[in-house]
Amino acid sequence: MTIQYYVASSLDGFIADSDNRIDWLLRFGTADFDEGYQRFLAGVGAIVMGARTYEFLLSEGMSEWPYSVPTVVLTRRDLPVAVAGADIRFLSGDIDAVAAELAALSGDRAVWVVGGGDVAAQFAAAGLLTTVIVTMMPVVLGSGVRLLPIVDQLELELISSVALPQGAVELTYAVEGPRDA
Repeated sequence: MTIQYYVASSLDGFIADSDNRIDWLLRFGTADFDEGYQRFLAGVGAIVMGARTYEFLLSEGMSEWPYSVPTVVLTRRDLPVAVAGADIRFLSGDIDAVAAELAALSGDRAVWVVGGGDVAAQFAAAGLLTTVIVTMMPVVLGSGVRLLPIVDQLELELISSVALPQGAVELTYAVEGPRDA
C-alpha cells in the first residue's frame, strides 16, 4: 500500500499560519496547479485526514463533498457528516488498524494524507508513510502549523522536482524510513 502525504507548504515549512489559516496559500489560486492535482487525484483510492482538516472543510460551507473516494477522519470526537451521501468514516485508535482499513478501502490505488502534518507524522512514526509530495510555495510565514512534526529524523530520497508557475516547486520524495541513532 502506498501512503502519500501530498501538501503545499511555505518555504519555511508551514502548512497553515499561526491562526491555522491558509489564506496565504489561497492567494496563489488553483488554475496553475489543477492539471498536476487532477493527475495525482486519479491515482488516489482513499483519503485520510485529521479532525482539524475535516472541520476546516466543513467551515467552507460546501454543498457537495470534494472527494469521490472514501474518506477516513481520525478523531475521538463525534463530528457531523459533511454532506449527505459522502463516504466518510470516523476512526480512532491504533494507526496500524487505521492503515489496514485504508488498505481495504483504497484497493490498488494510493492513500492520500490530506492536510494534517500530525496525521502524516503518525504514519511516518509507524513506518507506513511511503511518499511525501510537497509543493513549496514562494512565501515565508515565520510561524504556524509545521509541515511534518516528527520526533525522529526521517530519511527521504528525492524522486523528482518540477518547477511550477508563480515560483512554486513540487518535490516528490520516497520515504526511506527513520534514521538509526
